[in-house]
Amino acid sequence: MTKAAAPREMGVSDARANMTEVIAEVRLLGQPVVLTRRDKPQAVLVSVAFFEQALADRARIESLEK
Repeated sequence: MTKAAAPREMGVSDARANMTEVIAEVRLLGQPVVLTRRDKPQAVLVSVAFFEQALADRARIESLEK
């Protein structure tokens, strides 16, 4: 697994207006983006590779807990 870049915060409205660029940044640079509304985190946009790794990690942890 590659080390993820530090998350960047962006307002939901700004992300919506620049979605193509935001997706490219996440996908190509591995730069997670924390989407905020009124300076409060609402969601995180991450690459597919990061998401798949997180799912695999969670499955491993759950199997160890059994």
